[in-house]
Amino acid sequence: MSIRWVERARVWHQYLLPKHALTAIAWWLSNIRWAPFKNTFIRVFCRLFPVDLSEAAHSEVVDYENFNAFFTRPLKPHCRPKDSALVTSPSDGCISQLGQLTGTEGDRLIQAKGLDYSLSELVGTSQNLEAYQGGRWVTIYLAPFDYHRVHVPADGELVRATRHPGELFSVSDKTARVIPKLYARNERLVCHFNHSKGPFMVVMVAALMVAGIETVWSPSEVRRPHHPMKGDEVLSLNFQQGQEMGRFHWGSTVIVVTSSEFGDWTQDLQPGQKIRLNQALTAQ
Repeated sequence: MSIRWVERARVWHQYLLPKHALTAIAWWLSNIRWAPFKNTFIRVFCRLFPVDLSEAAHSEVVDYENFNAFFTRPLKPHCRPKDSALVTSPSDGCISQLGQLTGTEGDRLIQAKGLDYSLSELVGTSQNLEAYQGGRWVTIYLAPFDYHRVHVPADGELVRATRHPGELFSVSDKTARVIPKLYARNERLVCHFNHSKGPFMVVMVAALMVAGIETVWSPSEVRRPHHPMKGDEVLSLNFQQGQEMGRFHWGSTVIVVTSSEFGDWTQDLQPGQKIRLNQALTAQ
């Protein structure tokens, strides 16, 4: 049996799973406030995953009202010093893939070896994407133990935010290597920013057990698993680099796309590399 068929066999069941129902259950469990349950839930999670609570603003399990509050925990001030680069990492995580938009239209992103997809498929439209031709992109996977707040990677004005409904496949590496156009199929929030050098976008991708995406401009409109949201918000909000823009209620993936004017990614960035919030992405 080929390696690709072995990989497919490991994820085929996701097509059959009631993904939205399972995610709704996870949402309900994560919001239970009964102390014996939520404290046990958090402690078991910390034993299963290498969570570093010493970096969190609250380092004691009992300080969190529920598992969800623990999962979206803030960091201590100055825990992630900001690099002076033009574009910095929007989150902690691991680089899945990165590179330059390629293809005849200069709009193809690599998902995994042998699998790619277009920028228009990711953002749900082919309009106003000309400035991105030949630009750069990076996909960052947030593991369950990572810090799960997402920050703006460069100074900019948020002009539009669009929520796209979709699937809730896992976004782990083993799934990304098999399911075509994974990030363009899953639910996601696409945020469009303007910068003096050109446009850039931040895409927050939901996943299995990870359908809660909250933003700082609409904190009451968390996308809950049992209440799908679709909409296009026209905005005019100015953000400074490193400022929080949203958070995942459970973890997932963030994709940053920039126009070519922002320059190359730093040469030391590689797929599989751990990266931290505010770490330099661009060479300048």
